[in-house]
Amino acid sequence: MEYETLKKDLIVHNIYSSWQFIEYTEKNIATVRYCAETIKNVVDKMTMKTIHWQQDISSDFVDEITDDGKKVKRLTVTTENAPTYEVRVAGEKVDPWFLFDKLLRDFFQYTMNSFDSISQIINAGLLANRGKKIDSVDIQQMVKCFGQQTYSAAFPKMHAWLDRISQSMEFQYVEAINNRTKHTADIANKLSMGILGSSNTTQIGPFFRKDTQHEKMELTDQLQATIDFLETSWEEFLDVFKEEYARDVFSKNRMHSIAGVRQQKFTNEPDQDLSYAYINVINDFDSMPDELRILLVKEREDDIYVHECPFDTILVTGDSNIDVLGRYTAENAVGDDCLLHYRKYIKDTAVKGGICMFYQHQAKTVFYHANPYFDVESVSDDEAFLGRTSLPF
Repeated sequence: MEYETLKKDLIVHNIYSSWQFIEYTEKNIATVRYCAETIKNVVDKMTMKTIHWQQDISSDFVDEITDDGKKVKRLTVTTENAPTYEVRVAGEKVDPWFLFDKLLRDFFQYTMNSFDSISQIINAGLLANRGKKIDSVDIQQMVKCFGQQTYSAAFPKMHAWLDRISQSMEFQYVEAINNRTKHTADIANKLSMGILGSSNTTQIGPFFRKDTQHEKMELTDQLQATIDFLETSWEEFLDVFKEEYARDVFSKNRMHSIAGVRQQKFTNEPDQDLSYAYINVINDFDSMPDELRILLVKEREDDIYVHECPFDTILVTGDSNIDVLGRYTAENAVGDDCLLHYRKYIKDTAVKGGICMFYQHQAKTVFYHANPYFDVESVSDDEAFLGRTSLPF
């Protein structure tokens, strides 16, 4: 399934909030590749500098005769004539050993970030209405969560994928080295340039963590093995995810639109200023679901517009948008953030009918402009107000 097709399918299944985490996973994987490529470039530049140094010191050889009468050429390498190494980042000189150490940590950190981003896709796309709080979600929590019968039975293939990942030697190595260098201490990595015929050394050092000995690894081999594992895991995950989100297990009572916003403003009656969002009744208010989740999504030709639902209260209307039957109130506040959620609304069973309009008058009035996400009906005797609200936001 192409990514553009996938985006639209996520809308069909009411799990479009998972798309942001698919994009973020791709970004993390790209960063992993970048770190590996830059490490290689650092080593290559140091190697070339060593080769050039060896070519340049030919004039420093001194002819000598040994005690047994043999003619030899002798070269003395000191700190003064040893090769010097530096790389430039944004025009500034940077110690290559510092850059090597940082990029190696980043390589494993972003590999773990990729798996944590995958866990956010699972949380938003499969667990959906039962999703855990975003800031507490990581791959370990998803492994634990899918160990429960409820979720392993609902999504058996995702359960198997998570179990396979968590038990793999590749993942356990990445998790171990990331946690050691992120939370505890350095490991003895080696980056040294061989001169005058000796070979370079590029190794990830050994370390002992949680009663497990991790041996030293050749740098290039381990970086490529980790990238291969990550990319294969990502491809396998997407196949499983596409198959199992189609079950629509926990994505009921989700909406991508509201009926509209009605707002009024009269020049000489400021106490009548009012603005409210509303949805149309389904059968009757009492039989509507106890909870709704709303993310504003609008498709226009090849573009998809998405916005967090900004309304703290949404009225339910009958025959017209002033025939108020009841209301839903948001469970949580939203702020200025790039994260998208299906915002949860709870049906208010204590306040019904026209009294809802009274409470709406007490709330802060926000007037809306024309926008892609919902229709706006403005009622006013102020032509300037009508003109402003008809303009795009």
